[in-house]
Amino acid sequence: MKLIKTASAIALACSSSVLMAQTIDIQITNLTHAQHFTPRLVIAHDNTVDAFEPGVEATSALAWLAEAGVIDDAQNAASSGQNFEALLGPTDTDNSSNTWHRIDGLSAPSTTENYTFDTMDKTHLSILAMLIPTNDAFAGLDSIKIPTTPGTYTYMVNAYDAGTELNDELNSTRTDIVAQGGTPLGGYGAPGVAGAGASPVPLGVGGMGVAAKVGFAEDGSAIGANEVVDGTDGPVHIHRNVLGDTSLTDGASDLVSTEHRWLNPVARVTITIPAS
Repeated sequence: MKLIKTASAIALACSSSVLMAQTIDIQITNLTHAQHFTPRLVIAHDNTVDAFEPGVEATSALAWLAEAGVIDDAQNAASSGQNFEALLGPTDTDNSSNTWHRIDGLSAPSTTENYTFDTMDKTHLSILAMLIPTNDAFAGLDSIKIPTTPGTYTYMVNAYDAGTELNDELNSTRTDIVAQGGTPLGGYGAPGVAGAGASPVPLGVGGMGVAAKVGFAEDGSAIGANEVVDGTDGPVHIHRNVLGDTSLTDGASDLVSTEHRWLNPVARVTITIPAS
């Protein structure tokens, strides 16, 4: 990730003593053209907490966030015991090693939002949000050290693939295809991209699948003609982007290549440490 320290921060560094940040201002900008961010998870923590780690298999908490945008029990009771609330503890509380907050609502493409966050004197910051419509892509700011000198600091944030779901790029609102075994598409532990209804452009309805193909298992053997498998492609890694295509009625993908694709970075996070 790229860090930009502004001139104002440099000037203040010359005249201010080092202090621990408590309440900080966070600005999050969605840099994509047609991807929304699900509710944002903001964690202030010590160096024992690791929300995700590239090159390491995703936790169940990360899988729930990256596949379904779910952070806590209030969003989806079925995630109880497996989500970030279970991993971190109660929200907006000093949990010794961390404190965290769920920023509700969707963050639309090319928009900026501002928040105030009490870090409770924790030393590191992580921010995560699912990209929709995707299978399991998420924007991730990974354990950056919270600055202690007053000023403004900017971080460019990449999209990662949680590796917990194959990138089939199939519209989860479709009823003509189902997961292997007959369950509907969409959500945690199921094929299909989440957030089809949030897309600013229509998704296709006739794709046959990208990393997983309708009617075939991962090894290429035949399964039900209208079924698609739910495999994995972990560990956590930089997302290689969606493929998409330009047809809404056939082709491989139900995503639109001229709209839903992106280039990293996908977000810009600006942190302001106020003067004492």
